Amino acid sequence: MTVAVMVKVFDGIVLATDSATTLALDNGSAQVYNSADKLFNLHRDLPIAAMCWGRGQIGPASIATLAKTLRSELMGLEPENTDPLDSTSYTVQEVAERASAMLQGRINLLEDGGQGGELGLLIAGYGSGSDKSEAWLLVLENKQDEPPVPISVAEPDAFGWIAYAQPIATQRLFNGIDPIMHGELLQAIPDEHHQAVKDVIDSHLMQPAVAAMPFPDAIGLAKFLVEVTKGFSHFLPGPDTVGGPIEVAGVNRHEGFKWIERKHYFPQSLNRRP
Repeated sequence: MTVAVMVKVFDGIVLATDSATTLALDNGSAQVYNSADKLFNLHRDLPIAAMCWGRGQIGPASIATLAKTLRSELMGLEPENTDPLDSTSYTVQEVAERASAMLQGRINLLEDGGQGGELGLLIAGYGSGSDKSEAWLLVLENKQDEPPVPISVAEPDAFGWIAYAQPIATQRLFNGIDPIMHGELLQAIPDEHHQAVKDVIDSHLMQPAVAAMPFPDAIGLAKFLVEVTKGFSHFLPGPDTVGGPIEVAGVNRHEGFKWIERKHYFPQSLNRRP
């Protein structure tokens, strides 16, 4: 499992994740690794990012490797690719649709039909000529004829935060209750009291992200939400399903995609780019 957080303000979008990934083993046990990559720049020259959670691979290929292949395709760097992204007329929705087609195609090639759990992917950033960010959600799992249609989860004029995969800690912190508890509460009381309960809960909702929040504060909030979930997971009984280094990236109109915190498996001093 994992936690994947998006914070959206007027100045841009911040994405933050942990690095834990859990793999089911043949003997029925599970192995937790703390070095998975879940946050990606989908084009080195454009303000587009992706963040994943759920299954960590499709077949033997990690989602990180597949995301980098998608980036090469969007940039026109793959030898067999003849359809690079048009930097003058693309949309974020278009990028999400291409990600969906590519990943679903990989799942469809698997002999087991893609059995391996659900893959969540958030595509976020700015379309060509747009001064407002947006985000689209993909959920992929099994073999199917058509790739999933991306769902808009952050319209250009929206703001706020969303936590995916393991959102309970952050939901309880700022909403006072999580959706599972909410549903069970409504089942335990008569229907005529549902609206009164909803009104009470809604009156206590807290929104830490506001549209005019400075971008550095949005970055701090995104990291904090991951840290809260990481600590929540650590002190509960059982394995740390959220853990490892926290990675954070920001995407805005003027600076594009920028890493804020990032882990490397190689020394940067030995691998300098020209």
